[in-house]
Amino acid sequence: MKIYPWLDSTAAPVVGITYALGEHCKVLNKLEDAGWVIDGTESVEMLEETYMYRYIAEGMLLPEPENLADSKAVAVYLRFRATKKSMKPQKIAVRIGYLPKESSYKKHIKKATTVKIRCCDMISGTTPARRFAAEVVDVPLKLTSNEYKKLSMELDLE
Repeated sequence: MKIYPWLDSTAAPVVGITYALGEHCKVLNKLEDAGWVIDGTESVEMLEETYMYRYIAEGMLLPEPENLADSKAVAVYLRFRATKKSMKPQKIAVRIGYLPKESSYKKHIKKATTVKIRCCDMISGTTPARRFAAEVVDVPLKLTSNEYKKLSMELDLE
């Protein structure tokens, strides 16, 4: 029997979140005030005076060859949805940061690519501090059928 390896992808942290979202996530606060929320599966935990919101959401990786700091930069966008049906558009993409310079995914991303993003949004009730972290998961690996077939092997089940 011919078997093929499962193509797992490793998580890649999102860097530059403070740059993209502002200190204490000012941009996230403004988006929420305007009626936008992260479009994903949410779970909530309460840790003393801190709420921890965790999400698995859709995102997008977008190469930025015109980026002066890094011509190989890949921006990470997170999908938000409108909380009111009257809002147009209903879904938007907001840049939340970048893949790290050393990320192995950067060489594979040549065009806009949909991915999953795991987010952790911590909001403290005692201080105005808000922390947001994200990592890209489930990046589709770009292999041709022939490249994938070369990874196969025979398995004797007798």
